[in-house]
Amino acid sequence: MARTVIPLNDTQLKNAKPKEKAYTLSDGQGLQLLIKPNGSKLWEFFYKSPITLKRRKTSFSNYPKVSLKEVRNKRQEYQKLLNDGIDPIEKQKTEKKLIQQENIKKANTFFKVSQEWLKSYKNEVSENYHNKLSRALELYVYPFVKNYAIDEVTRLDIIDILEKLKNRNLLETANRVLMLLNKIFMYAVTYEYIPHNIIADIDKKIILGKAIKKNYPTFTKEKDIRALLLAIDEYQGDYTTKKALQMLPYVFVRSFNIRHCEWNEIDIKAKIWTIPAHKMKTKEEFILPLPNQVILILEEIKQFSGGGRYVFPSFRAKDKPMSDNTLISAIRRMGFTKEEFVPHGFRAMFSTIAYEKANEKNGHNYTGEVVEALLAHKETNKIKSAYNRAKYTEPMRGLIQWYANYLDEVKG
Repeated sequence: MARTVIPLNDTQLKNAKPKEKAYTLSDGQGLQLLIKPNGSKLWEFFYKSPITLKRRKTSFSNYPKVSLKEVRNKRQEYQKLLNDGIDPIEKQKTEKKLIQQENIKKANTFFKVSQEWLKSYKNEVSENYHNKLSRALELYVYPFVKNYAIDEVTRLDIIDILEKLKNRNLLETANRVLMLLNKIFMYAVTYEYIPHNIIADIDKKIILGKAIKKNYPTFTKEKDIRALLLAIDEYQGDYTTKKALQMLPYVFVRSFNIRHCEWNEIDIKAKIWTIPAHKMKTKEEFILPLPNQVILILEEIKQFSGGGRYVFPSFRAKDKPMSDNTLISAIRRMGFTKEEFVPHGFRAMFSTIAYEKANEKNGHNYTGEVVEALLAHKETNKIKSAYNRAKYTEPMRGLIQWYANYLDEVKG
């Protein structure tokens, strides 16, 4: 015959004193109070697991933190679970695991994952391009989904970002943002932050329409080129800005390269500028022959900045490069709008003139490969690329000097 257990009452619980050894007071149906020698009183619940059929024990915190009434309600909840074939301890473990997984998901925000991708992608592209990617995220993406869990960002969220850019007539930017997001979500799939790349399910043509390639605005007519070159010579702003603008037409590198040009890259005696791989879009070192006109400009600016790191330092701090907006702002102050000319337009100007004047009277006799080599355009054929690098060194020097002389003639 089973022993009858008399339920506990609050008076018993309050008066239960610690002994030399721990002991228990039973309330029946698997519930008991453990009184330890140090005076603490812990609620314990014993049951037979419906899964393993083994006896198990769990605790319900301390008395009087959990009252007798509260602990009996807890026992009743557990008994209901047991009647339904559920092991309360296993249920707790499952719930705890789900909470942990949810917290991990919340911690894996779009910002966190995108920053991880940016860091991993840094060695794949030039510093300038990497900075542009970072700015694109800051300007066009983070304001909308920065703190979203990466797996909670939806296609509609992405479409909304793209449509906002489209409505601002920033169609090219929207296309670039979409390509950027695709790389981030591919990274997220690779590292199992998400099961699927949602960007792959977005039809770009439906959202943005057919992409229209826009060329950088430039000048190709001699009267316009002359006006630009004279305006640069007459520029009344910062001295280093003026010198950078005077050099840029002759070397037609990307704006980043002229702004970040360092004295240790320049060999005035050999008349070459060696741009390191990490500064190049192609991720390959570029050796650019310098015409005589550029050497004169460098000798002039060296008296001003030769003691520092940068050839054209910022006017705010000599130990920092010229800012991204400096050259653009100078061109605007000279009266040229963004629809007329941008710093990148010097590359298009050289390319157009070099191709138009090839094999013409008073022109030059250099091939298109030499033109592309001076623009640092990467040859897709690796064997041909290695051969061309050696083959075109002197032709590059000849063509860039011809072009520098041509600009001087146009300027008059």
